[in-house]
Amino acid sequence: MDFINILGVKINTLNRRQFLEKIQGFLSDGRQHFISTPNAEIILEAFSHDRELAQVLAKADLSVLDGSGPQFAAWSMGYFIERYPGADLLKDILELADGQGRGVAVFNWQSGLSGESDIRKVLTDKYPGLKALVVNIDRQINLPPEKLAQVKEFKPEIIFSTLGAPYQEKFIFHNLPNLPSAKIGLGIGGSFDFLTGKLPRAPQGLRKIGLEWLWRLIKQPRRWRRIYNAVIVFPVKF
Repeated sequence: MDFINILGVKINTLNRRQFLEKIQGFLSDGRQHFISTPNAEIILEAFSHDRELAQVLAKADLSVLDGSGPQFAAWSMGYFIERYPGADLLKDILELADGQGRGVAVFNWQSGLSGESDIRKVLTDKYPGLKALVVNIDRQINLPPEKLAQVKEFKPEIIFSTLGAPYQEKFIFHNLPNLPSAKIGLGIGGSFDFLTGKLPRAPQGLRKIGLEWLWRLIKQPRRWRRIYNAVIVFPVKF
């Protein structure tokens, strides 16, 4: 079995290398694939409040474990799964796309830390081999017709959404079929903020021991409720 179930949400038990092999295969098999990155907050929301999110996550072609909470939950079930943070997944996919000259479209939350120009610049500077389009949008499911037409004309093979959960998961799931050129779609939250330098990432030591959430709390204390849900409520529910 290559996946387990944590509070009703499936998590693939692959390691980082195996995930990347799967993603490479997705880019060449002629079909569309929705990738989810469940962390404790997303799992808790799907389990406790948002039935639509739960249904969307259930249809993911690949579910990448993101967060120490689900990792510890998996360990308690006897599955020693490697955590694959969204920030690392984003960089790996961008490096893959860069090396193969693929087209990438980013649906960027217009109220997020990183603006359209910030993301475009970092993609141009760090990944000159890929073709990139960045489109600012609000937290919405239906794209304005002119923006949908713009992205269709660009013909991306990979689409990212930075809307944050649960908006990004629903957005990707519902809009992927409207973009026939796209082979892969995934929500990436605030991962671009680390690339653009808008938010410093936790030191490697804290990441290794699963305390990245503590760094986020120090840097962004307004996130305290979300962190409380992930660190306290999720383990209790599990």
